[in-house]
Amino acid sequence: MTTRITIKTGEYNQRRYGKPWIARVTFDATGKAEYTWGEWIGDHRTGSEGLLVINASEGDIIARGQKDFRQPKYSTHRFYQVRNGELVKLANKVEAYKLATT
Repeated sequence: MTTRITIKTGEYNQRRYGKPWIARVTFDATGKAEYTWGEWIGDHRTGSEGLLVINASEGDIIARGQKDFRQPKYSTHRFYQVRNGELVKLANKVEAYKLATT
């Protein structure tokens, strides 16, 4: 059964940060993460509040984040698993990998 996941995002400085993102994550045979992107509904030009939206099934691994343009440039990644229609935060990518491949 598919669940529509929605997460409210706050305002941000669009000159410093990229738009927020969300994705369903699977891992290939070598452990590389492969992303199926969801949507962010908002206005990046103003850095306004928005809404992350993705369809997911029970047990799916979901990642969300936002790119930071400061040096060194990086993107935050938070991993979750869908359990009972809710997102349960995972410790890191390793835990996400283990749950996705067992």
